[in-house]
Amino acid sequence: MRLFYSFCILVYTAATVSAQMAAVEVLTPFDFATNFRDVYVDNSGNGWAVGTCGVLASTQNNGQDWELGTSPEGLDFDVVVCKPGTACQTVFLGKDDQVFRSTNGGQNWTEIPVSCDGPRGFNFVDDQVIVLTHSNESLFRSTNSGDTWTEIPLEYSHRGEAHFPTTTIGYIFQQSGGPLLKSTDAGATWDSIYQFDANAYYGDWVDENIGFLYDQNSHIFKTINGGSNWTLVTDTGVPTNIRHIVALSETELLAYVFPNSIFRSTDGGVTWVNNTTIGTGQYGLRFEGIHNNGNDFWIASWGTEILYSTDGLETATSQFPALRPNFEAVAFPTNEIGYALQERIGMFKTIDGGDTWTQLTNDFFTVSRDFLVLDEETVIIPYNSSGPQITEDGGQTWEALFPEAIQDTTYVFHIEQLPGGRLYLFGSVHGAYSDDGGDTWNVIYHGFGTFPRSMVFLDDQNGVVGSDGGKILATTNGGASWELVVDGDFTNQPISNLFVLDNGTIVNNSSGTTRCSSDGGQTWDTDTCAGLSAPGAILQGPDGTWYSGRLFPSQEDLLTNIQRSTDEGQSWESIAGFCTYAIPGTVTPDGRYLYVYQSAGFLGRVDLENIVGTDEVPHSAISQAKVYPNPTSGLLLVDLPQNAGTAQAALYDLHGRQVQQQTENTTSLTLDLSALPNGMYLLKVQGDGWLQSARVIVSGE
Repeated sequence: MRLFYSFCILVYTAATVSAQMAAVEVLTPFDFATNFRDVYVDNSGNGWAVGTCGVLASTQNNGQDWELGTSPEGLDFDVVVCKPGTACQTVFLGKDDQVFRSTNGGQNWTEIPVSCDGPRGFNFVDDQVIVLTHSNESLFRSTNSGDTWTEIPLEYSHRGEAHFPTTTIGYIFQQSGGPLLKSTDAGATWDSIYQFDANAYYGDWVDENIGFLYDQNSHIFKTINGGSNWTLVTDTGVPTNIRHIVALSETELLAYVFPNSIFRSTDGGVTWVNNTTIGTGQYGLRFEGIHNNGNDFWIASWGTEILYSTDGLETATSQFPALRPNFEAVAFPTNEIGYALQERIGMFKTIDGGDTWTQLTNDFFTVSRDFLVLDEETVIIPYNSSGPQITEDGGQTWEALFPEAIQDTTYVFHIEQLPGGRLYLFGSVHGAYSDDGGDTWNVIYHGFGTFPRSMVFLDDQNGVVGSDGGKILATTNGGASWELVVDGDFTNQPISNLFVLDNGTIVNNSSGTTRCSSDGGQTWDTDTCAGLSAPGAILQGPDGTWYSGRLFPSQEDLLTNIQRSTDEGQSWESIAGFCTYAIPGTVTPDGRYLYVYQSAGFLGRVDLENIVGTDEVPHSAISQAKVYPNPTSGLLLVDLPQNAGTAQAALYDLHGRQVQQQTENTTSLTLDLSALPNGMYLLKVQGDGWLQSARVIVSGE
């Protein structure tokens, strides 16, 4: 698939950010990143897709090619829909409290005065009537193609969008204990026609009489008389956490199951089968919007992905094809050489400081969660069912780490090197260690049968392992034996981010709470942390600075998710963010780059030399520079702070290329952007000890 860039989307900081934000760079799988939120393609093959970081993409050939641009005002929209019969020249975008419309294929946008709270979807009942559902106890209706809207109160809130199988008959499933609503006048009025025993979550209609429903108890119901009566289809074998149902016919049903599964039923919802071919080989995708024209389907997903199917989701292909491994860890033994571990297919390697990455492949297509880089050529990966493998030539060749007698029977997942040099590997039922660099090994059986997620050693004797189910195991003899010290006492989530302070305190953040242990992991509480907190897993840089980030931040927090602390967790400041969720992985030995990673093939870096910390800002605080008009069709004015001194303004396109620069010792700057292509740019304004940045939109007439 070809990508056409009206202006390429890279990751950028928020519209106006404080002096602590840094420039960021996406390395893989593309030179931009987004979480696609919704997609719509009409019968003519024209369509649109929206994503995080203001991504707005358009297609004229069913998504074989996408042209990437920026949404109105750089906003992140949740839903996109085209008015039927317009070849997607008339398109609506919706987000919390804002709706935009274009009637000329996205050349110009107008904000529509309708204040919807979390839009669910637009229903074009006929050429003039539009019904807009949102996450509140009402809906909005327009009778003039969206120019003006009337709010229609409802007694209950609803989880999904309305369904209009005809131009006059519509249905709404209520999620908060309310009845099924039916309209016979194109959505102008609604009547209660059926009261369900449990909350009605999601459903679809084959026609005005035949419909299906999935309720909060994971039951499937069917009606054949327009919703007046419902019959239980099945209450067994139905997948939980269904978020969307499509009824292709009275017998063929499709269900999206959070986060990335498609289930099919060919007997009217009686039995369900997971179609594991959808998204195969792409790890960490999370489906968001699903749209179909009959058997043609498009799935908007996290990880810069749109999946396309022409056979009712029996199969699907990528419209943004790329290698999307699930990254598990990153390490740089030198400033130039780095490794990024992939869950099943080996690892990436760079020899030029992260500018380019090469895929290192091997035959061990089994789960790997951790690795150890001993030097720039020596790497150990503990695979679960293939046994640990070692390379001593930078990944060109691999061989078994364990002797043949234990290689195929000792399954291990995590590896650490203790301060005294002992190599220790830990698995679900075994541990293994070597004190002579791997020449001989001692295997111990602990038998806990739990999947390890993290492991740390305080010294050569005391260590802790965190695992699934909120379990913590501890050793006091260098791993010769282990005991279960925490068994889901404060969370049932995996203990996946253990960190040891210099004083021996162990830190863990689970379920949004930071807990600490000062007795080798035997007991845990928040008081022991002495004010320390962390958003997620803690990474320590060469200079002692801490870095952290939430594993699953909200959409609003993506661009500020990467945080740092210079006082060992007493306070945190946002330094960067990405258009998809990401967590810190490693800092290069020279302290220049922070590498971040996540699933769906995302790998990025932060240039730490471009961060200006709060302690570097002069005590006579610099007030924010003002940038206007924004958007601009030509001239951009920058009002500088009174005490700014000599200031330099630099404008970058979203590839990171500098397109303009100006230095002045005045209170204002004027940049002429009229010669630049329409699109979004990143403006940096900096002076002695301060730096500010903002998004600038060029929108020529």
